[in-house]
Amino acid sequence: MKKSVVVILTFLILSSLVLAANETIQERASSCLDSKINDKCSTLTLEQQAFSVMSGNTECKSSLKDLGKDNECWPTSSCKIKDTSLAILALKQTGDNTDKAEEWILSKKKSPSNIEFYLEIEIPTASLSECTLSYDSVSKRITIAEDRTISGEPGSCFSLAYDNYWLKVRESCLTKNFTVSCNKDFISTILYKKTNSNVWHVSSDVQSASQSGQTSHEINAYCFSASSACNYEENLWAALAMKDESLSPLLPYLISLADDNKELFPSTFLYLFTNSEEYLSDMLALQKSDSSWDLKNKGKFYDTALAILALPDSEAENNAKSWLGEIQGADGCWNNGNIRDTGMLLWAGWPESSGGGGGSDIARCTDYSYYCISQGECDEAGGNKLGNFYCSSPQICCDTPKKQKTCDEQGGEICTSEETCDESEISASDTESCCMGSCIPIKSECELAGNSCNSVCTDNEQENSVLDCNTGICCEPKSSSLWIWILIILIILAILGIIFRNKLRLFIFKLRGGVSSQTVTKTRPPFPPATPQIRQGMRPQIMQRPVLRQQSRAKPDTELEDTLKKLREMSK
Repeated sequence: MKKSVVVILTFLILSSLVLAANETIQERASSCLDSKINDKCSTLTLEQQAFSVMSGNTECKSSLKDLGKDNECWPTSSCKIKDTSLAILALKQTGDNTDKAEEWILSKKKSPSNIEFYLEIEIPTASLSECTLSYDSVSKRITIAEDRTISGEPGSCFSLAYDNYWLKVRESCLTKNFTVSCNKDFISTILYKKTNSNVWHVSSDVQSASQSGQTSHEINAYCFSASSACNYEENLWAALAMKDESLSPLLPYLISLADDNKELFPSTFLYLFTNSEEYLSDMLALQKSDSSWDLKNKGKFYDTALAILALPDSEAENNAKSWLGEIQGADGCWNNGNIRDTGMLLWAGWPESSGGGGGSDIARCTDYSYYCISQGECDEAGGNKLGNFYCSSPQICCDTPKKQKTCDEQGGEICTSEETCDESEISASDTESCCMGSCIPIKSECELAGNSCNSVCTDNEQENSVLDCNTGICCEPKSSSLWIWILIILIILAILGIIFRNKLRLFIFKLRGGVSSQTVTKTRPPFPPATPQIRQGMRPQIMQRPVLRQQSRAKPDTELEDTLKKLREMSK
């Protein structure tokens, strides 16, 4: 009976281990998040609850809604733009209506006071032209010279700027509609920049008209703020959460101040909004060697989640997911069980975990052969947003697939079979491996060994048929016969030195001024002195070296003294 119990337990343990090994990264993370959240929603922050719902765990949905003020803004005590935006993103995942919350954010519009706007009028033929500016039922005439400088009186809403090449729009006139008409074919557009900055941006509102035709511009730019000033991070999340019609007016503020807020990783958001290669290149350049992102502000898991969100179905995303799989905690979570980071990574990297609209009546976009892509990709493809279909936020349902650009259009390069890319690769319409860095030659076996690949070897080289070259033949330097003979001689001398080492020592001793070999033979005893035997009970005799002087003093000549004594007596 005991044996059968042991067998059953062993089988169960092995089965659980096999199942654990077969679990995907997503399944392990979801299971960990479920255990962390279990009956603890009321103790979690609003951000933790929002990202857990966005990841597909709806346990905290009710608790999250309770934190809001009548589903209008979050939190109840002090409504904030970012918290309300996170709540909108989370509730959209579950198919809840967020119109009231979006209307509350739209009611918090403010004019961005630190951005300047300019009107540019370009005459392609570079000839003397006259144009008319119309606004507020007023028309003002200006002249554009051949060198493109502007003269005249543009009216109260404009002032000549930058050596009279552009017209600066006064802040009080930003919401007005401007009509431009010229007596030559022309192009007009709106430029903008942050105050005191030298970086200029061209809006997407570029229009052209023929002679006597007209263009019309309205600078509809704002940011959102529930206090006195706009906060950049709040507006990033608001742009992600809001409907597409409110996105364009936010872009001048978000684009102009991006360089001042690099720690917030704005290129991820801006790439989602504009699909611009500039922001794509920025993201790829910031990817670490281990395939993560870390801008030292929110942490590497937060930043990696943002990058994955902006780069779906890319090599950079796949590499980042592989890294996440390698460092995933034993419990399945990331960053030591961090609920926010684990939920955010699931939302960004595995959007299918969020379900198909949380069981709502909204149909899945892809089930009807439409496309879940970013707003910027839909706009670029000339598609239309379909509001009655579900896509995992921040993607929208578009009736047109995203426009696949060539590698060259994306600012990349196609490497040859003999080259490798030194940075990330992305897909393009003409290749699956578009290098966003530089194509560098792949070193052959021959070159890795320090040799060179040439069509013909020089007189100082010889062909190496063992090592391969990508092109040509492998040429290595010829070995010098002089060095070979020197090496052989040194080996022979070393062997002779070992064989005759004793004679060599004696020869060296002579050179240093030592005694002759004969003297050494005479003074050296043939055998070592015998060790005296010591018998038991007898005291050993100690043989002392004779001291002649001491012995002569110890035994004086008495006869000589007697004779001398007698001679002294006779002399008296």
